[in-house]
Amino acid sequence: MRKAGVVAAGLLLTVLASCQGSMLADGEMKLDTHKKGHYPRSYKPVSIDKAKDALPFKAQLPEAIPYRYEKPKVVIMDWGEKKKLQLETEYLRKDEKSEKGFIALKIFNHKNLVSDLIKQKKYEDTLELEDGTEAYFAYFGNYAELFWLEDEEEYDLRHMFANEYSEKQLKKELVKIANSMK
Repeated sequence: MRKAGVVAAGLLLTVLASCQGSMLADGEMKLDTHKKGHYPRSYKPVSIDKAKDALPFKAQLPEAIPYRYEKPKVVIMDWGEKKKLQLETEYLRKDEKSEKGFIALKIFNHKNLVSDLIKQKKYEDTLELEDGTEAYFAYFGNYAELFWLEDEEEYDLRHMFANEYSEKQLKKELVKIANSMK
């Protein structure tokens, strides 16, 4: 009988540990103001390291930003039960006197914005990243966007307010940044 209790306790711990790894570990994070029971819930900005420790998935972040930038903070949004998550960050230029804009990144671990953009064909060009991933490019004049699906995650990479760049330059820069995320 005692052996059955030990086995049951071991199984319970295994189940709890596996559930823990699929949810946001938000212990030290603070929620922004929100209405109880309403989603999405937004957490106050945290460092990239804290975000990586809290997320139940491995978010690929850029290693190559083409300019000097301020150390970014990350906003995590909970779209449901700490399982459907969104990570959002911006790489702001240290030289703000330029009209070369900044890089914005959103990562979802569930179907959201990117799936809709692909389904609705809201892009001008289909590209292939270095690892063979299909990516979609859209140009809107004052910003450009590159988005793709990878495993269970959706990536939306934008170059915002990039008035000094041509469409071709923006495409090249976004692809370079995306390739650095692999």
